[in-house]
Amino acid sequence: MKTVNFMVPFLLAGFSMIKAQIGIGTPSPNANAMVDVTSTNKGVLLPRIALVSTNSASPLSAHVAGMIVYNTATNTSVASNPVYPGQYYNDGTQWVRKSTWNDARVITGGSISDPISLITADAAAETASNTVLSTISFVLDRPSTVEFSANVSTRYTASGSNTTPLSDGAVKLCTINFQFTTAPAGVSTTAFFGDHSSSYTNSFSAAGTATGDVYLNPYGVVTLPVGSYVLNLRGSALSGTAFRIGYGGGTHDMIQIKATPLR
Repeated sequence: MKTVNFMVPFLLAGFSMIKAQIGIGTPSPNANAMVDVTSTNKGVLLPRIALVSTNSASPLSAHVAGMIVYNTATNTSVASNPVYPGQYYNDGTQWVRKSTWNDARVITGGSISDPISLITADAAAETASNTVLSTISFVLDRPSTVEFSANVSTRYTASGSNTTPLSDGAVKLCTINFQFTTAPAGVSTTAFFGDHSSSYTNSFSAAGTATGDVYLNPYGVVTLPVGSYVLNLRGSALSGTAFRIGYGGGTHDMIQIKATPLR
């Protein structure tokens, strides 16, 4: 009678099971891991599948929370739920793309140059003065979380002059914000967002008036759909007495728009 010895293929492959744990490339899998893959020169290759849309489980038969895949397809047939190549996980109801820092795209800004030239506006007594400080056009090719920020200098002087100090002792109010003038359906072109407001009161004596710039920092984060946009950076000023306000006369004025794709 012959005795035949069989080697378990798993052992030959460096595969071990200890206390229901699986070790690949290691005989001693971590006690807290169900699967422990150890290698110094290889990685784990995720299943590569072609997703249809983020709200469709296909090619799976159902959404499964915790499922991780690498999507190979670009599919925009469902405009509100497109998919693009990259790693996705399933939260039980939809596919969610894993974003990385290099997915973010700076639409404008990121430069040390001053994008806001000096703009002055004379505000009549008890009448709001609204001024467009900058207009930016951009296109989103994916639904994105978009971050809007700015640093805008303001300077208050007597009405009709860029240099004459104020001496009326009246409170001056200023607000800097953003507004879309062109946007896809569903995005407001009348609402303002990212407001930053400041008040300024000069002394009754012109000699006691502060000099220099007051900076305002409007900031907003908005989730936006695919489409073309035109954005205004706006300044609004108001007081009980007439005065002049100068925007963008400082040395640190800037605007930045940064988009991070959601899918």
